Amino acid sequence: MSRKRSGNASEILLPEATPNSTTPRPRTKRNILIFAIISFLTIGSILLAHTQGHEPYTAEDGARGGRYLLHPEAHVDRQATTITLGWTVTSGLRRPDGVLKHVYLINGVFPGPTIEARSGDRVVVKVKNELVDEELSLHWHGLSMRGWNDQDGAVGITSSPITAGDSFTYDFRIEDTQHGTFWYHAHSAVQRADGLFGGLVVHKPRSRGSSRSLPAEHLVIVQDWYHRTAGEALEFYTHLGGFGNEPVPDSILVNGRGAYNCSDAVPARPLDCEPIDDRDATIELDRNRENVLRVINAGAYAGIGLSIENVVLKPLAVDGGHAVVGTAASRVKFLHPGERVNVLVEPTIIGDSHLEVTLDSSTFNYPNPALTPVHHFPVLAYGKPKQRRAGIQKEEMNLQALTSSPASSNILPSQADMTFVLYSITQKLARLDNVPHGFINNTSWRPQLSPLITMDRALWDKHQFVPHIPYNESSPKWVDLVLNNLDEESHPFHLHGNDFYVLSKYSSSWNWGSYNPYEQDQPPGGSYDFESPLKKDTVLVPRRGYAVLRFRADNPGIWMLHCHVMWHLATGMAMAFEVS
Repeated sequence: MSRKRSGNASEILLPEATPNSTTPRPRTKRNILIFAIISFLTIGSILLAHTQGHEPYTAEDGARGGRYLLHPEAHVDRQATTITLGWTVTSGLRRPDGVLKHVYLINGVFPGPTIEARSGDRVVVKVKNELVDEELSLHWHGLSMRGWNDQDGAVGITSSPITAGDSFTYDFRIEDTQHGTFWYHAHSAVQRADGLFGGLVVHKPRSRGSSRSLPAEHLVIVQDWYHRTAGEALEFYTHLGGFGNEPVPDSILVNGRGAYNCSDAVPARPLDCEPIDDRDATIELDRNRENVLRVINAGAYAGIGLSIENVVLKPLAVDGGHAVVGTAASRVKFLHPGERVNVLVEPTIIGDSHLEVTLDSSTFNYPNPALTPVHHFPVLAYGKPKQRRAGIQKEEMNLQALTSSPASSNILPSQADMTFVLYSITQKLARLDNVPHGFINNTSWRPQLSPLITMDRALWDKHQFVPHIPYNESSPKWVDLVLNNLDEESHPFHLHGNDFYVLSKYSSSWNWGSYNPYEQDQPPGGSYDFESPLKKDTVLVPRRGYAVLRFRADNPGIWMLHCHVMWHLATGMAMAFEVS
């Protein structure tokens, strides 16, 4: 007979002596020695595997409750490798904030597993669609996908959706020069708003022999949250009775968790709500070193502002790791859907605190009595408290006013080779049943049955607005996008496959504030910024205004440009560029 003794990562079976047994009773000291040796070797092998990056960390490795602790130490010193993952997409009933709702799950978790990688890694993700009667596709937001245009995941442009019951393997390589905070999300229907997304962090390799200490890094995925399904919210937006008003969210989640006050529910929309009072910490800060928050706005509609009690936050980088010049402030706002920011928590806090998340309600066209626009999430700290470090502090830092260091724009030419003037607007037209549709240059986008990259251009229908940019490998063209916004609210636009420099932004308080460089000598609001333009892949184009974006067309393929507000994309505010 045997008795089982458990170690930290293994189990040892020892013979059980009985009065009639011929097996000698083992010695206690010998057992302890064997147990110690095996446990040491097992734990050591696990640590070595993680250190060498053979098994990529996911959020579950560092998350307890809602905490997402990242592991740069497992990636910055290793060689580039292949990360192979297997994901099964399903849906299920969950209570992210206490309200029961169907959400999308990847391998049974929401949000989906976090991918941690380093520059130069190859990523292979086999996705099995086990949804009932739903297609899906995943987009790798912010990655250049250079050489991997057909893996970009934009249904109707570069990809066909994965039909129910089928599988597809995404296979691409991260560029050697890319690092920063990215994410992946559904690029089919409106599934992103119901949770089909996750974090993707690409760590920058550390110089060989470098001994610089690494900060504690925390992934913070913030989103506005709807208690009805995204399909129901879209139906409201496109119904005549909605009068073209975007659906206002009901709650806020951080890393898929929240705490909705059930008493805020309105009788007209009854909820299955259970109070959530005892929540684990959203963030756990290490007082013994610097802490960096990698913040993603994964929401469908609203911008978000952040603050942590008793600390200041200093912006370090935006989107795909593009360094910024920013002043430490008590509060940073607003980060809009699709945008990311890395902020340094400065200094370490003395005691436990809370993260305050505020929704930007300035774009809401009607009040939602079920929504409390400011939510608080627990923040814990461990380690010995340190003296508060003095620093420049402002009450508030406007993330839309950040600039980059002057050196980052040295490659910019004084003139672009090509300029496209674009006009985006939401319209309700009789010929389209008076429901809101998004337009860019009089074209409202709809996906065709086959992705554009598989079709001859002559077969593209009237819903495809895709200007052509000639590709020159030895001397790629510089392209200006003058993106005018004719609406009364701002639009966060995302360009697939490319980063761009924001040369100018302007919003008018009394007219439409549009800009056409073919008709106007100077842009309203001032000249282009060539000294410290911000580099991004998602930009907020202000209401009644414009943004001038300059990018280098050195990445062949068909790349989508669209508003990242879920309801605007779903109703046609999208186009693409063909670089070939």
